[in-house]
Amino acid sequence: MTAPRITLAVLAYRQAGFIDAAVQSALSQVCEPVEVLLSDDASPDTTHEQMQVLAAAYRGPHQVVVRRNARNLGIGDHINEVVRAARGELIVMMAGDDQSLPQRVARVAAAWDASNQQLDLIASHLIDMDQQGVDQGVLEVDDLAQWRSLDDWARQRPYIVGAGHAFTRRMFDRFGPLGPKVSYEDQVNVLRALLGGGACTIDEPLVRYRRGGVSDRMRNFSAEQFLAWMRRLNGIHVALHQQWLQDARTAGHEELVCRVIQREYQRERFIEALLAAPDLAGRWAAVHQFTEVALGWRLRKFAYLSMPALAARIRAMQSSFKRLRHGEGR
Repeated sequence: MTAPRITLAVLAYRQAGFIDAAVQSALSQVCEPVEVLLSDDASPDTTHEQMQVLAAAYRGPHQVVVRRNARNLGIGDHINEVVRAARGELIVMMAGDDQSLPQRVARVAAAWDASNQQLDLIASHLIDMDQQGVDQGVLEVDDLAQWRSLDDWARQRPYIVGAGHAFTRRMFDRFGPLGPKVSYEDQVNVLRALLGGGACTIDEPLVRYRRGGVSDRMRNFSAEQFLAWMRRLNGIHVALHQQWLQDARTAGHEELVCRVIQREYQRERFIEALLAAPDLAGRWAAVHQFTEVALGWRLRKFAYLSMPALAARIRAMQSSFKRLRHGEGR
């Protein structure tokens, strides 16, 4: 069987309630025959079984492959496994709770071909969808064609959403697998693309993107849950900066990238030290250690993370205010 040049990869974890619609949207692509790779990250629910049923019933032009990780890997390593399994030279990504519009792959392929397949990343706008599947309007991302070099990235980092992008296998092969704690793969891939063949944005929404429900859960955070959430978020941010530095080193641009991200990276390392400290004295020692971070910022974070119960309430109030401002929860 001839390997298709494009893989549409559906990555899922615990999305039994949404996976049928996601897979059906992948199988309904009106385009050249592609590989539809359905990948489950060891879900404890029926996500994988539903994938298998839909794949077995499919009768169409696309080649369907179902795979499952033996254990839960998380976003970074799951993507690594999907890229290893994919046979296409261009990999179109989607999540198990999103839906690709029928023309998505065709539009992405056309944009790639228009560049003589030089581009390493292609993004698009998205249709913003709430947890209940109700469309909330178009979520526009930045026009990546305006970012022509690393200098452009250094001046301002572009905004894209990982659920609406595709990237080349050659880019992944050049820079290697993502770090296991990387969750912002879109931000990693943008820098990689600008260090390689470039990127563009298709000026139309091609994915119905389902928003997560983190803001609801945050309203009920305990102090312990708040600290766990902060550790997870900080770990993601630290991993992103470390991946940026590693990729810049691979491409011979480590000095520039290090200079650009140094301020925010040191802030994240300071937060990491605060969260790792066993007591108040340890946190105060971290305040004295990270002198390259502004003193006022260090003191605010020290106070914030020394009183997690109060910090959790403040965060919950901020989340509720944001929801009201956007007309949610009325």
